[in-house]
Amino acid sequence: MAGTPQNMILSRIRLCNFRNHTATSIEFGDGINAFLGENGQGKTNILEAVSYLSLTKSFYASGDAEVIGIGGEAFDLEGTLVSDAGVHHQVRVACTRMPQEKKFLVNGTPPGRLADVIGRFPVVVLSPENGSITFGGPAERRKFMDLTLSQVSGAYLEDILEYRKALRQRNRILADNRTRGTLPPGVIEPWTESLVAYGSRIAHRRALFAAEFRSHILNAYRSIMPEAENPGINYLCGFETKEGDDVRGYAARLSADLEARNPEERRRGLTLAGPHRDDLRLTINAMDVQRFASQGQHKTLLVALKIAEYSYMRERHNETPMFLLDDVFSELDKARVHRILAFAGGLGQVMITTTEGTVFGRSVAWGNHNRRFAVERGTCSQEA
Repeated sequence: MAGTPQNMILSRIRLCNFRNHTATSIEFGDGINAFLGENGQGKTNILEAVSYLSLTKSFYASGDAEVIGIGGEAFDLEGTLVSDAGVHHQVRVACTRMPQEKKFLVNGTPPGRLADVIGRFPVVVLSPENGSITFGGPAERRKFMDLTLSQVSGAYLEDILEYRKALRQRNRILADNRTRGTLPPGVIEPWTESLVAYGSRIAHRRALFAAEFRSHILNAYRSIMPEAENPGINYLCGFETKEGDDVRGYAARLSADLEARNPEERRRGLTLAGPHRDDLRLTINAMDVQRFASQGQHKTLLVALKIAEYSYMRERHNETPMFLLDDVFSELDKARVHRILAFAGGLGQVMITTTEGTVFGRSVAWGNHNRRFAVERGTCSQEA
């Protein structure tokens, strides 16, 4: 695209044998990009492809092989991402079925690890699968925190990866002890030390995140639901903590909690304290969302959480995130849809899928900045 963008954008993408897209090329606008079509035609697949370029994987599929086109042996994606400063990056992802292998290239060079890509091209995704953040168990809310924080902090992502490694090893040792009834001295202690070191930093950062995020979620909720409802978010740590603790305080308390639970851990073969047991308590008017919220409140809160995630990331990242909205309008009334579109119009690059083009009404002026695309049977064409 000509000129220097004020926000990071994806200017173009090419999909080859990806889901039902045999060969699709798209030139995006730098504002709202709407993909219109019936269900099953390939709208969500385009957003999936974008998430591959940013997150190295699909936000929808559980594995790379799932997205390879029927009868095919590989998929290939290529896109041009333009940074806030106007620097162009060519990103390519290719995956083969047999042998199962994935190649990721940025400007022709593979990253040291796929994890090194996370946060380089930030993205926020809102899809029906995200409903588990408000409806589901603690693991979904931990995932929400981890992806948000990992895209703004490479140090946090590194702590998460090292913590998971220590947790796997520690659980394996505890499980072996439960089976065999013996735990040789000095075997578990190094992994406990790692668990405490990384876990204390993760928990402390998550606690700060919840405190920082409150204003973002309140502002986002009010932007789409101006009525007198107050959303709330509180961090529930997976071990005993005290208000005002720094990282060293968290480490001391996690270490003490693990020591106190040692007999039970040996009996159950499982690590029973740490940030892998964290949760976020979501409320509306101080009432627990999982127990008391209506379906409409769940949907509104989920949209607000994702808008808040975008706002939070934009505030703390040196690149403006892309915002992907997959089929979010189906259960919202016209007033809320209008407010979301008005909000989206003030963001950077936004990509929206919907089965009903009339939801946009006169909220969006279509042209070069905002573009509409028709998606049918794995083909995508720009509408005038």
